Amino acid sequence: MTDEPPFRSDRQDETPGREPVFNAPLLSFLLPALLIAIYAFQASLSPYIQDQLVESFGLKPVLLRQGDVELLVTHLFLHGSWMHVLANSAFCLAFSAPVVRACGRGPVGALAFLGFYLLCGIVAGLGDSLLNWTSSVPILGASGAVSGLMGAAMRIRVWPGYPGMIAPLRDSRVIGMTVFWCGVNVAAAFVPMVMGVAQGQGIAWQAHIVGYLFGLLLIGPWLRLVNPRFFTTS
Repeated sequence: MTDEPPFRSDRQDETPGREPVFNAPLLSFLLPALLIAIYAFQASLSPYIQDQLVESFGLKPVLLRQGDVELLVTHLFLHGSWMHVLANSAFCLAFSAPVVRACGRGPVGALAFLGFYLLCGIVAGLGDSLLNWTSSVPILGASGAVSGLMGAAMRIRVWPGYPGMIAPLRDSRVIGMTVFWCGVNVAAAFVPMVMGVAQGQGIAWQAHIVGYLFGLLLIGPWLRLVNPRFFTTS
């Protein structure tokens, strides 16, 4: 499938809507700003307290087995370094705009977007934990949730004046991005030192893949549930 409008017309502006970064919805700026602000507070604490935060609120599969399900949420708001949080914030800013707009306007739309974001992060963390069930290494960061936004953004199509649509999984752009993102993350699993990651830690590449695939699959049903108007007008 190509990026063509769902109806034939002589209009000259029939191109899929793409949000310029500086014309993105306010929520697309607020969420990355929140992640950065939380990490700035985290980094301002003493090393001992920082370690306690990670131990108490990072996602450890061994603790998840004991019923500490709240860690599936809390780990999304902690990061391991400035590079970590800035990378996640940049990806969030880049891919959140179409998802924010598709979820609708006003408080209801904002809640729908945040619910989608958190759900992607929770499922990504759960998937990583299930694949590393005996691990005691904490998982930190919003990467799984942001990967879900990336997957969702790959399928959203909007043309001015036409209903929005969700591209099929066989769409060439969807396939290309999926192969690329999964390939990059699988490759990262075999790199011992990436972006200054310390020994004993690593990239939660499985969470990235699970979050991406979940967002890719969820966005259609989610929009039909929270904002069916997306499919009737744009």
